[in-house]
Amino acid sequence: MKSRVLHIDDDPAMLKVVAAVLSRDPTLETRGCLSAEEGMRAAAEWLPDLILSDVSMPEVDGLQLLGELRNRPLTMGIPVVFTTACGRFEDIADFKALGASGIIAKPFNLRELIGSVRGYLALAASAVDDAGPAPEIGIRDRFKDDAALLRELRGPFEAGGAPDDLRHVVHKLVGVAGIYGFGAISDAAAAVEDGIAHMTPDGVARADTLAGLDGLLELLDRNSGPRPD
Repeated sequence: MKSRVLHIDDDPAMLKVVAAVLSRDPTLETRGCLSAEEGMRAAAEWLPDLILSDVSMPEVDGLQLLGELRNRPLTMGIPVVFTTACGRFEDIADFKALGASGIIAKPFNLRELIGSVRGYLALAASAVDDAGPAPEIGIRDRFKDDAALLRELRGPFEAGGAPDDLRHVVHKLVGVAGIYGFGAISDAAAAVEDGIAHMTPDGVARADTLAGLDGLLELLDRNSGPRPD
């Protein structure tokens, strides 16, 4: 599975060059956002493995973004690395004290950017191994609600409707189920999402995706409701 890197910067050129460089690594998947507000929404929906964020942005800056991410259960554990021209030792210490994982100084050394990102991803993976359980958000109730919504969406999808809403729900399940240790649900949701992405007009892939969706629903039902003793 590819590592997801969310990049937030109000400069479109900066988003473009970072995406171009990181795309050279087949183990990385990137997404760019032009504002902190857009980045917060993307972080909650996409659940990246690492966030790169500019510090100086209009309206909501990088430090405010970091605070918001840390106050939300789904995003509080996502490592944030600031991309900034302020690379003094004092700045680095201040950013880390506020909860940032580190900084990548601007202007970037493009040859070293991929290595820096990989390094922070490795640190994040190591921290997860040493961390305690994920914050309690009522994950089994979440599975129950998602199953109900998926059943509502199944009929229109089977009848040939657009898959956008269905894809949105299973996409979020891939991340949140994986975070909370429900690997089978995460894998099943990923398979449904992949099936939607590769659907063909002849309907064969749609039938296969429906079968995968039914399997996902069975897993959600099995893991919904009160925690077993």
